[in-house]
Amino acid sequence: MAKKIRSLADRFKTFIANLQMENQTFIARRFKEIARRVNDDFWNLKSDQRNTHYIGSYGRGTAIKGTSNINILVILPPAVFEHFDNFKGNGQFTLLTELRASMLKIYPETIMKENEKGEVLIPFTDMEFEIIPAFVNSKGNYYYPNIEDEGRWNEFNPIKEIDVINSLNYEYNGKIKHLAKMMRAWKYSNSVPISGMLIDTMVMDFMEEWTGNDKSYSYYGNMTLDFLEYLAGKRNEQGHWYAKGSNRELPRTGNFGRKANEAFKKTSEALRLETDGEYIKAGNVWKEIFGDNFPV
Repeated sequence: MAKKIRSLADRFKTFIANLQMENQTFIARRFKEIARRVNDDFWNLKSDQRNTHYIGSYGRGTAIKGTSNINILVILPPAVFEHFDNFKGNGQFTLLTELRASMLKIYPETIMKENEKGEVLIPFTDMEFEIIPAFVNSKGNYYYPNIEDEGRWNEFNPIKEIDVINSLNYEYNGKIKHLAKMMRAWKYSNSVPISGMLIDTMVMDFMEEWTGNDKSYSYYGNMTLDFLEYLAGKRNEQGHWYAKGSNRELPRTGNFGRKANEAFKKTSEALRLETDGEYIKAGNVWKEIFGDNFPV
């Protein structure tokens, strides 16, 4: 009996499932431990949820299997901000030192990287957690410490960024996060010089314009083709974009247009092979684009 050929829609469904983050129970358990420690040490509260947020790609729901960095935003009290804002010397550095001391109580391997911004990191076997202290300001944004020179406060709003992507993802029936994850697989498999946040931003911009944004899984091949064409069309001279929700600047990190054009041509070939019934050959091309998580 001839082997039944799975539809391209079914293979894209499986592909999305294959990209699911692993170790989510492990991540959630560590998150609660960190939240309990921060709330106890800085707020005098007993809680494993309050004042703590996932941010970054994991917080936006666009991280994929193999993601090794989990970003956790911890909100600290206004009095702590006032203390370190008026601190003689580098208050931002001292704040991070105190945060590390708090984390050392539960994770003795916690380190602080004294790079230009300063990072408190908890390394595990297959991933690391970055703990980012922040303070809500009068605009509803967040100040976070930068230890460069004598220290200063930078401003951002990753929570608004998460709200925007969640809203648009709902509006377009999950396709925002699906496409963002697919493009991360392409990025990792082909060493594409583009940040995850810029991928997410481009996907949202694209989806609002794309005429197929109401289509189902059966159109995911064409969605890939059209998005890669969209990405390849970005001028090399454009040096930055702005994140939805926060308007923070997202710099270009390399010539992703050339890689996008190469992938566009391969996607065209894969779709032609699907139409011609050359499913094994098509599957091999899809794997060149997306890596081994794409099913044959």
